Amino acid sequence: MNLRDLWRNLDDASRQAFFRTVMWITLIVGTVYTLGQSDFVEDLTPLAVRIELPEQIMVPKSNRTVSLPVSVRLKNNTQETALLEVPSPCNIVRWFIITKDGEFVQAASEEVCTQIVMKANLPAGQFSLDDFVIPLDTQRYEAGVHYRLMVRYWGEDGSKDFEVQFE
Repeated sequence: MNLRDLWRNLDDASRQAFFRTVMWITLIVGTVYTLGQSDFVEDLTPLAVRIELPEQIMVPKSNRTVSLPVSVRLKNNTQETALLEVPSPCNIVRWFIITKDGEFVQAASEEVCTQIVMKANLPAGQFSLDDFVIPLDTQRYEAGVHYRLMVRYWGEDGSKDFEVQFE
């Protein structure tokens, strides 16, 4: 028995139930996808990190490095001012890149940094924003592989996926 025969053997009530089920599944999947793409989930945590970067990086074959522009935002979703504190200026933004399987690819190079505690206040409902550029060592990357940028910004963690393609 194939699907066409099965469909013909269904009565009208069964066909309508099937269509209603498909419509509900489509509605649920669409809603979950839309919520995942929105700021709604981000607004559920007290301090939420959001990372923006291109989803796909095009790399000329001749380049040994390519710049990855990154924008990172920390939003205070609480009703009170949040005290942000890190042990040094180099700890405000920390990053590394892994494959989707968790294999290490690249991290920020070690910097000489004064050990001065950095503090900042983030008022309720406000956000802090930093833009920076990551120099990707193109020899560490493969075309079509999905990578994940892991960022710690003012002590809060976030991640964003991207892909590298070579021209």
